Amino acid sequence: MSRSLNHHLDNLLKDAVKLLYQYQIDLNEEWRLMLQSLKNTKKKSTAVFEFISESLLKFFQLINDETLDIYRMLSELQDDWYSHFGRNPEPEALIFHLNLLENAAHKVLKSRIVYSSKLHPSVHYLFSKIGEVMLFQSEKETSSIWKDAVILFNEWIIRSQNFQESVENISFGFGYFLPFERCALFKFTNKESVGVGLFGHHLDTNEIQAIAEKISNIPVLNESLVKLKSQGHEMKNFQPIYIPVAENALPGKYVEKFGLTSLMIVPIYVPEEGKIIGGVVLDKGPGKQFTVDTSLFPALMKFGQSSGELLSKFIGADIKKPKYTEADSISLSPREIEIIKLLAEGASTAEAALKLYLSEFTVRDYISNIMKRLNAQNRTEVAVKAIRLGIIQ
Repeated sequence: MSRSLNHHLDNLLKDAVKLLYQYQIDLNEEWRLMLQSLKNTKKKSTAVFEFISESLLKFFQLINDETLDIYRMLSELQDDWYSHFGRNPEPEALIFHLNLLENAAHKVLKSRIVYSSKLHPSVHYLFSKIGEVMLFQSEKETSSIWKDAVILFNEWIIRSQNFQESVENISFGFGYFLPFERCALFKFTNKESVGVGLFGHHLDTNEIQAIAEKISNIPVLNESLVKLKSQGHEMKNFQPIYIPVAENALPGKYVEKFGLTSLMIVPIYVPEEGKIIGGVVLDKGPGKQFTVDTSLFPALMKFGQSSGELLSKFIGADIKKPKYTEADSISLSPREIEIIKLLAEGASTAEAALKLYLSEFTVRDYISNIMKRLNAQNRTEVAVKAIRLGIIQ
């Protein structure tokens, strides 16, 4: 069984490489535009983006080889990295650039393939595997720690059954699973021009919800958003922002009201749709100064992505509701629907867990509950019923 699973996962990686190879001209152009935008916005470590993109394009040239060994290629990528840079990759920078590269790949596929979303899991798996291989040796202990935090956070927020529960769980999760005391969650409206308060953890939520501030009044955040758009090429994915002295960066009324000293601003984004939908403000309590620990950045970025994916589903739920028949009485959460989609695409429990940053035990529990709600005897019947009932396309 293990050998069969390994073989299947190998094929998923090969499928991703072959798919990207097919559209490598478009992908190369998309990566070129993105790289130019990075350089124009004076982002550090553009060499990381260049190295990985050029290495992947070389890999794509090998897809005609029937004996293509993905793991050998990944190992060579790691070896080439050390030969080129002579140092370990920094998790924060590596994850940031891999996200950008993956986002560009999804954008190309969506523009070229009808119903391409069904092909995206293999592409996501490829970039996840690259990150895993690159970080495993160099940051084994740290990588394990932030991955554990991401799993705990995701398993917490998937409890959410509606928009209100999601904002409460996200706010609590940021403050509880990371070394921060207070958390305020905001949604961007009017094309990111205004930040509206949604919820506060260890803060007065009514006071947070009373906030509707123009982003232009927060220069450090506005500058980041403007830079992303300045070249006419969307890269809706940016790193958390550390603000050592709040009074130098935020309107004085908030600094005084909430006793802000040092803080972090974390983007809430949906990478596959190229959208930033909000942000989270974190600190360690009123009047408390702290220095930034960059080892937290990978977790912060993943927390922001998971939050964005969850919130976007609830935000868009009223826009396009599926027409059910006998499914009217069936209540499924966005995470359960996501798992059903993966089952319909043939994903195993392990693959679904990898895709969703969940433990296999949690995924099994979800599948068991889904089977009961749909009165299905097995996973195949779950997928068939879900399609027939209009739960998934």
